[in-house]
Amino acid sequence: MTVLVSHTMSAVLEAKGGHWLSPQRFLKYQAILVEQDDVEIVVTNIVNPASFLSGSMGEPVIHDCLETIEATYSSRPDLKDTPLEDAETWFTDGSSYVVSGRRHAGYAVTTSREVIESGPLPTNTSAQKAEIIALIRALELAKGKEINIYTDSRYAFGWFMLTEPSGRKEDC
Repeated sequence: MTVLVSHTMSAVLEAKGGHWLSPQRFLKYQAILVEQDDVEIVVTNIVNPASFLSGSMGEPVIHDCLETIEATYSSRPDLKDTPLEDAETWFTDGSSYVVSGRRHAGYAVTTSREVIESGPLPTNTSAQKAEIIALIRALELAKGKEINIYTDSRYAFGWFMLTEPSGRKEDC
């Protein structure tokens, strides 16, 4: 089978896959896309999927996929991977669970000693959305402060790094 792609998949997967995929999904996609003897990945500059049906491969792609991804999804300059000195430290958490067939959801923004804000969320709120809402609330409450905010949710962290959060919960 020949798979036409607009990027060098193996390079993108190996260099950037860990940023967006769990280790399990990364290995699954790597096994499916890269390690199969009966699958050939061919880079093409055709971006309209309907054009794949014509069988024309087009001219080679003239861009560096990893460079493009880095430029597009680079970390925001206002975010650091080391804690700020002399800044407050906050933690966020969101949860969603089912008891007796009924879903409950909530979020919290805390320090190591006190709850800054917590509250219930609508019953249709997923655990991932609750984590994002907690992170958004922490950002709203911390506006104008120098602060370190920690989340235990890789999903919320990834969502935040790949978007420009506006505080609109419907974007989750």
